[in-house]
Amino acid sequence: DHTVRGGVIYQADDLISRTSSDVLRVDGAGNQMVPDFPLTIVDNGTKHAWSYSVYLQDEWKIIPTLTLNYGVRYDAFDAFDAESQLSPRINFVWQPTDTTTIHGGFSRYFSPPPIELVASTDIALFDGTTAAVADHTDTTPKAERADYYDIGVQQQLAAGLVLGLDGFYKASHNLIDEGQFGAPIILTPFNYKTGRQYGVEVTGNFDNGGPFSAYVNAAYERAVGRDIVSSEFQFSPDDLAFIATHFIPLDHQQIVSVSAGATYTWKTFRFSADLLYGSGLRRDGAPPNGDHVSGYVQVNIGVSRAFDLGVGKPTTARFDMINLFDEKYEIRDGTGVGVGAPQFGPRRGFFVGLSQAL
Repeated sequence: DHTVRGGVIYQADDLISRTSSDVLRVDGAGNQMVPDFPLTIVDNGTKHAWSYSVYLQDEWKIIPTLTLNYGVRYDAFDAFDAESQLSPRINFVWQPTDTTTIHGGFSRYFSPPPIELVASTDIALFDGTTAAVADHTDTTPKAERADYYDIGVQQQLAAGLVLGLDGFYKASHNLIDEGQFGAPIILTPFNYKTGRQYGVEVTGNFDNGGPFSAYVNAAYERAVGRDIVSSEFQFSPDDLAFIATHFIPLDHQQIVSVSAGATYTWKTFRFSADLLYGSGLRRDGAPPNGDHVSGYVQVNIGVSRAFDLGVGKPTTARFDMINLFDEKYEIRDGTGVGVGAPQFGPRRGFFVGLSQAL
């Protein structure tokens, strides 16, 4: 009736940072000095970091149709900051009928910031230059502590046809986000003091063992944060003041996302098509992250065929066309909290592949 599991994880890292920045000097009014020459500022650092986790859980089959998983995990790390947490988890899976499965659960999570991305930059080195910051506050990023709730149901409506509905809610303290600041596309973690993320997903799958199969997923999601409490120097004073008292959408919030696809097998050929839709990630509006870029649709198609080349197992040749209609769309436009550069979706591409089963 019980399956007990446990484990230990230990990790140690030595981090080396080498940074060289070319800047220009400015006068007391912030105006660039003329004539002038580039000034090189070197800011290097090293850090030893370690983390470990211990967990214990019990999978309890209360009755044949009801399974309960419960346990506890302890995490600790010491890097640019030292923190720890004891995290309980519990979830269940219940099959009231042969065609219905219900699941639900609660987990507490402890997520340290990516330690290789936490720089030891001395921002005072840039005073009096074109890279000077308006706010010298530079609190070290903290670990995110979150309570996560999830509940869902799957229902088989006919042979091979399964529909699902799943909802989640996550309440975070010191929510970790990552931003791209400055010219290099290097992410930097920072924290919102309070975060909320919630959403719902509807899924459908059809596969009855025949030549045709298909799937569709549609999700609605909201993600907001309030009060930036680390790496403050990266943000404008106006944004910091507004976000300190207001929830704003996170830059990676996309309210509606849809994916769908289908495959059909004819003789030795397998044809496939899939579709991606997004309502658009955030951009600056009246409040920070108050608007979003335009939505997009991307369609991909492919065909594959297996050959017997006499090597024991089949060889598969594949051709794919990504972004069939050459949809031109922007993922980010370079504005928004923590977004420093525009990014675009892929243009139409043709790909040929050859694989050998072993």
